[in-house]
Amino acid sequence: MTMGEFATKYGFTEYILEKISERELSVYLYDEVEMNPTEKGVNKITELFVDSGCDVIIAFGGGSVIDAAKAVSLLAKLGGKIGDYYFPNVVDKELYPIIAIPTTCGTGSEVTKYAIITEDETGKKKTVLGDTLLPRVALLDSNTLKYLTKGIISSTGADVICHCIESFTSNKRSPFSDMFAVESAKVAFECLPRAFNGDEEAKERMLYASCLGGAAINTAGTTAAHALGYYLSSRYHIPHGVATVMFLPHIIDYEMEAIKGRIEELSYGSRLNVPAEQFTMKLSEILNQVGVPKSLEELGIKVDDKDTIVQEGLSFRRNLENNPVKLEEKDLTTIVERAFKGR
Repeated sequence: MTMGEFATKYGFTEYILEKISERELSVYLYDEVEMNPTEKGVNKITELFVDSGCDVIIAFGGGSVIDAAKAVSLLAKLGGKIGDYYFPNVVDKELYPIIAIPTTCGTGSEVTKYAIITEDETGKKKTVLGDTLLPRVALLDSNTLKYLTKGIISSTGADVICHCIESFTSNKRSPFSDMFAVESAKVAFECLPRAFNGDEEAKERMLYASCLGGAAINTAGTTAAHALGYYLSSRYHIPHGVATVMFLPHIIDYEMEAIKGRIEELSYGSRLNVPAEQFTMKLSEILNQVGVPKSLEELGIKVDDKDTIVQEGLSFRRNLENNPVKLEEKDLTTIVERAFKGR
């Protein structure tokens, strides 16, 4: 499973098919996975998977491809509709194995138990989760990053940063998740600007950071920034990492009194080395270096959508309940207003 012409254009499809054929195994290629996979899309792929008699999925792509693969593995094995498995349901049955080969340096989906699917009727992001959704194998090969555009490096790198900070401040954090979050943040803060400017070694390090960030959220989860960002991705098709990071600095500042100790620990642990009060300033400098828009207005979001963003954010209770500070409607409204003004 892969998306668009990328894998074929740069020879990856041919290489993978050749290696599989050398083992005298049959393979079916599906290269039309959509960005932000939908219920209709994963249903179509599932039918092809079942009809072709496949029993393993190789997911070669970014988070959308790997998430779609997880949904197909689930539906092909257990049947029903993907909506039957949305959270708060938890998948615990054995599924078809997935070999995940990430081609972006951001989502960390190759090591997470989550799949994000867009609901056809509402256009809303829904979560499927369960330990058996974890790919059996994750292959990290930085050669897949050579042809990434600056925009993809920027948006997926922003996602890494969100995963580090949200997991480190979440209610479900643990020493185990903290270990991954701090190391991921250290690499991302140093290497994202260099990767954005074409440094191949920095891209490789970002792939490592992405995997660590995925491991961190796999146990600690994400928080309010993800809750607010989902609407921008589904309604405006803003890349997930950008959609999420637009709110992150404002959430940190809004919650600073409660999370100051955690932010300061992350700052010095990741070698950003600034007091908590200066953390978002340094974070904004990094985001500016990689071309992340400074405000929702600059991103092209309509001010009239402010209330909708808030209401959609409130609906993601899983993320908000994991947030270190209890955020109500008035709190999210203030944060969204600040995001429109910009960092």
